[in-house]
This record gives sequence, C-alpha cells and structure tokens, in this order.
Amino acid sequence: MDKVVLITGASSGIGAALARELASRGAKLVLAARRVDRLEELAADIRRQSPPTPPPLVQRCDVSVGSEVEALFTAAVAQFGHVDVAVANAGYGLNAPVHAISEEQMQAIWQTNLMGSWYVMVQAARVMMPRKSGHIMLVSSAIARRSLPLMGAYAMTKAAQLSLAQSQRLELAPHGIYVSSVHPASTETEFFREASRRSGRPVGMVGQSQTAAAVARKMVHLMEHPRPELWPATGSRLGLWLASALPGLTDRILSRKGTR
Repeated sequence: MDKVVLITGASSGIGAALARELASRGAKLVLAARRVDRLEELAADIRRQSPPTPPPLVQRCDVSVGSEVEALFTAAVAQFGHVDVAVANAGYGLNAPVHAISEEQMQAIWQTNLMGSWYVMVQAARVMMPRKSGHIMLVSSAIARRSLPLMGAYAMTKAAQLSLAQSQRLELAPHGIYVSSVHPASTETEFFREASRRSGRPVGMVGQSQTAAAVARKMVHLMEHPRPELWPATGSRLGLWLASALPGLTDRILSRKGTR
C-alpha cells in the first residue's frame, strides 16, 4: 500500500493493530500517542517484522491540545511530504451516571474524544486540500447510535463524532477528501481496563466482541474502498436499527441491564 497514514492513539488497541496491518502492506506510518515508550516499542517491532519501508515517524501527541495536533501534521509533512490517510483514533471511555460526573470529567472526555477528532480533521484538511486528495477516518463507536446505562458521557462524544463526520464528508468532498466513520462494538483491547480505572468501577464488554486485529483489517479495506461508515461487528448495525425502531422496548431492556 503506497500511502502515508497518520494514526492517533497508536500506542495500543485498534491503533496499534492498524499500524501493524498497514506496515505489513508497505504503508508509510506516522504514529502518535501520549505514551512515546509504547510507540517506540511498536515502531521497533514493525521495523523487525515488516517489508523494507521508511521507518515509522513516532511523535508524542496529546490530541486534546490543538497545538500538538498541528505539530504532528507539520512533522508528518516534513518527513513524508504529505498525508494520504488521517485516522483520528485516540479516545477513552467513562462509566458513570451522567448526573454524577464532575464538570472536570465531562470537559476532559469531550476535549479528548471530540475536540481531539476535530483538531485532526482541521489539520488533515489543511494538508490534504492543496493536493485535492485524502481520506479522514474517525474511530467512533456502535454506541454513537444508541447509548447504554452509565455510558452517557462517552456516547455523547461518539454521537458527536458521527455528526462531525457526516458534515465534513459533504463539506470536504468538493476538495477530493473522503470522510468515513468507524463504529466498533466491543473490541478486545485495554479500553475497558482503562475505562474501569477512570470510572472506579468494573467496565465490561457488551454484545459481540472482536479482536483489534480483525477491526484493523476491515479499516484497511475501508482505506482501499472508501465508504461513509464501517461497522466491523456485523450484527451491531441490525441491533441498533431495531433499537431505533422500538425505543420503548429497548429502554426497558437496557434499564433492567443497567440495574443488575
């Protein structure tokens, strides 16, 4: 794959799996996250196992800080000349009743999950528009279509990501830039362990689960064959359609689940 792909949140989970899959296909990579030590380990592993390609560019980036995202894209262009695909993947979960979440917690998850995605989109558009070519992918969630008990804050950010992708897909199309949203369901990553740590309560997977590698392979296919939305778990979209058609019944089912 002769593409320059920038990935935020690349130090673990879907981001790291996507980097490995792309590297195996010869892509040039820009890997960003807050944990540079994890990024360096990933980059070293890629250099050992993947075909001869330019080594990945590793850069620390906290996506909640707009200036750091700008610096990330500036470094990517300095290294590779352009960015073909930008993947806004960084984010985290929070499990708590909305009325019990502090203002600081709400602002923090909003700043990382949504504003971080917006910063990526702004900078991606900046470097892609002159070439009239590019693909922006926002890693949202199946929960963007239907929230669950105790997941209101997280679901809010993911629903907002989806709306942002829908708007930008139309706005950037005349500039040759495609925008997609990705909606994993429960994925076997450290997301749930981190959400449990932040929430002070156990957070487990719900419904159909997939490995990060399986999601990554489908995301690579999306890069090769762009479309508006990717739902890696085949049953999730049907379930959400039924939930939308029967909101009262869904509320009763989820209410019982949330009180167990």
